[in-house]
Amino acid sequence: MIPYQDDEFTLPFTGRVDAELDQEMHVEVRVEGVDSRQFALVMDTCWATPVNDPDYSLRWDLILSECPNPNDDTVDLLQNGVSTSSRFSFRMLIFTANSTKLYLHCAVHLCLLSSNRCSTDCDSGHRRREGRSLDFHDSASISMGPLVLSEGNTDKWVPEQVKVSEASCLCGSLMLILVPLMSVLTHF
Repeated sequence: MIPYQDDEFTLPFTGRVDAELDQEMHVEVRVEGVDSRQFALVMDTCWATPVNDPDYSLRWDLILSECPNPNDDTVDLLQNGVSTSSRFSFRMLIFTANSTKLYLHCAVHLCLLSSNRCSTDCDSGHRRREGRSLDFHDSASISMGPLVLSEGNTDKWVPEQVKVSEASCLCGSLMLILVPLMSVLTHF
């Protein structure tokens, strides 16, 4: 999961991510080492918490059922289920007046592109929600943060860096699934 400074996804943040309240944040979630002609990465859900705990009781949903949260009109789903990277944007938020950090979490899965069922039409009145089928492969949860709320141009410094957790687990688990899967697919 990578935060970007621009809507073209060309300038990733390096080091600490400082953001102002209501600043548009651009996030890319991607998987590497996977055949992009066969698999797409799908963000099932993405949410924010004020602490680095994806199961924390206080949370704000950004992506629900592969689509933007209908209760948050700042979320823009730019790409999901069409390639090995998915992208969305949202406006920086805080949970409480003294909360200065935001952590992002996403539950993702790989989808077999040949199924033609990897992307959801979020604009239609009905959203399809299917259970795991042959097109659904390995899932994982990833987290990133903190995004730090800056207070204008003050010199306040919070000595924390952007951390990506479980990304290596995702790649490892993807390889554990893909190696046998590829051997099965080569027999067909």
